[in-house]
Amino acid sequence: MRAIPLKLQLPEKLWWDHNAWYRRWLLRQLPSRARSALDVGCGHGVLARSIPADEVTAIDASARMIELASATRSRVRWIHGDVLTHDLGQYDVVTAEASLHHLPLREGLMRLAELTRPGGTLIVVGLYLTATPADWAVEMVTLPANAIVGVAKAVSGTAGKPHDVDMPVVMTAPTLNEIRAAAREILPGARVRRRLFWRYSMVWHAPEVH
Repeated sequence: MRAIPLKLQLPEKLWWDHNAWYRRWLLRQLPSRARSALDVGCGHGVLARSIPADEVTAIDASARMIELASATRSRVRWIHGDVLTHDLGQYDVVTAEASLHHLPLREGLMRLAELTRPGGTLIVVGLYLTATPADWAVEMVTLPANAIVGVAKAVSGTAGKPHDVDMPVVMTAPTLNEIRAAAREILPGARVRRRLFWRYSMVWHAPEVH
């Protein structure tokens, strides 16, 4: 794993949450109703509380994140634990928003696949390392777009921290090529797409058991 290059340095008042930008897209990928859902690396729990499932479980390795998330009344079951080792079942929906890069890539993908019930859906919005000429070409669009959105949010009063307060930050990530290669092997049929603002998306439908 290598450090992610520093991005455009904006004044703090222009910082904004790239994860929240893609959260609406992530929620649109969910089935209209699911019996069970698991949010991996839930942070403050904003995504977990928004998932339309009968039963929602959220797990985070940070005790502080679980403390903050559980302070808001909700139907979510909050778990402080390591998703790689904690005793969990299988779920109709598994989500991972900016959390996969906190895990070893291949081990993390295998675990997420294991947690996804046959016929279920895994949705990831993650970070990738800028490494190839194609990545740097996209960077030339991302940098000014990031600044424009930051200014617009500052003017509208909606700018804020780029991530949850007290959230553990890991300045490493796999490359997009590494992510795609691992997904092809571990999650056959997964759809991996490059996104702006140093993000990629991944959607995988677990095969039905016949």
